[in-house]
Amino acid sequence: MSRKPEAAHSAPPTQLHLNIRCFAGDVLVARDGSLARVLEIEPVDLTMADPEEAAFVRSQFGRFISSIRFPDALQIVMATYPQNLKAYLDRMRALSTTRLREAEALREADATTSRREERLGQRLSRWVAFIEFALQEVRPIENRYFVVVFHNPFVARSSTRTMTTQVFEKALAVLNRKLAHVQGELSHAGLVARELNAAEVAEIVYFFYHPVCSPLADQTPPRLRLVPSLITTGAGWSPDGNGQPATKTPEGRRDGAA
Repeated sequence: MSRKPEAAHSAPPTQLHLNIRCFAGDVLVARDGSLARVLEIEPVDLTMADPEEAAFVRSQFGRFISSIRFPDALQIVMATYPQNLKAYLDRMRALSTTRLREAEALREADATTSRREERLGQRLSRWVAFIEFALQEVRPIENRYFVVVFHNPFVARSSTRTMTTQVFEKALAVLNRKLAHVQGELSHAGLVARELNAAEVAEIVYFFYHPVCSPLADQTPPRLRLVPSLITTGAGWSPDGNGQPATKTPEGRRDGAA
């Protein structure tokens, strides 16, 4: 068996290049001290909607955009993924097998129902075969829509930036108010928003850098760095470019403070 090149063993993980320090519960903590929560928006097909309904949704979404004021910060992310039909095909196969099994069981007791169940089972089997054949020629995609709401409790030019329990809890309260505002405005626009938990956010970030078409996707699932006790009442930590905890110098100054 051939050995992998040394570079393959020494290459740093992707996480070192991301602006994510860790998760505290379902809150994402960035290296600069920002806290963020992520909403996923259910897509709306306006091409099939009534013209008046489509106009209403557009106007309400415009109202939502107009309601965003500095320093309220958010990101709207539109992501395209290759559609994974494995779960759907597995469900159709199982249903086909169930129909055929029921047809066999009813063959003597109820011939009419047996034939109907058998036809349904065969149709499902042919449908699965057709989808598998089509997937060899086309690659269906799906779109997902996210709104990232975040808040940075530190002033940009502040000389001391230490994340303590008080700073974290105050920042979290502000973030939650912003999140509630965004959820309310999206609801008024007729859009359904669902907050993602830490595992779901980590999976999304992971697959941005490891697409499902990559063989790595099935071999290296995302690993979370969950830190329930990230913030303590002690020295805390100072956000910096490397996301390293603050350390005291002989002069009492904190390394990493901006």
